[in-house]
Amino acid sequence: MSGKGDKKKRRAIDAYGRLQRAAGLASSRVEAAVHPFGLSASQFGVLDTLHTRGSVHQQELAEALGRSKAQMTAIIDALESRAHVRRERHPTDRRFITVHLTEAGAALLAQATPARTDAIVDLMSELTGEQRARLARLCRRLLRTLDPAEAERETASEADSAADDALDADNDIESGHDREDHADSAPATTEVSPAQDAAHVHAPNDTTLHT
Repeated sequence: MSGKGDKKKRRAIDAYGRLQRAAGLASSRVEAAVHPFGLSASQFGVLDTLHTRGSVHQQELAEALGRSKAQMTAIIDALESRAHVRRERHPTDRRFITVHLTEAGAALLAQATPARTDAIVDLMSELTGEQRARLARLCRRLLRTLDPAEAERETASEADSAADDALDADNDIESGHDREDHADSAPATTEVSPAQDAAHVHAPNDTTLHT
């Protein structure tokens, strides 16, 4: 491969490594906010999904949260043991299991949500409004590539997102953060060594956390 091709390849690997590491560290920080409530990120995700969608099939939960069937079974086992969710088998097809959110689970979710929200807001406050808008656009582009169905889901919310992005940008201008954003957007010229790249690729994985 040509020198130009090698450089492009290194940049792609570096960008992916930084994305993976940032996502892993961000997830760990946000998950730490729900630990005091006895929840993991996956358990919170189950409670939140049930609260939003209502009672759903166990397999649907696994798909929504990106977990395997075995992982989801363990997550629901832990929640059910504390009466936060309840399983119900279909009367004629015993393989069909519906998961319900209990009153105790809804109460726990209500307690944990503000702490998790504060952690997310605090984390994202490190970026200006324009940076957050740019990050959201890049993530949407990647999601559309990875999940074609994402394009249909995103279309309905793009107008609202654009309005929110514009509001964030206006707020940045008023606070003077736009100057920081322009400085941050300057192109980087530093090459990344193989050792640095290896460090970026190593990131925490939520599936290793307690269910």
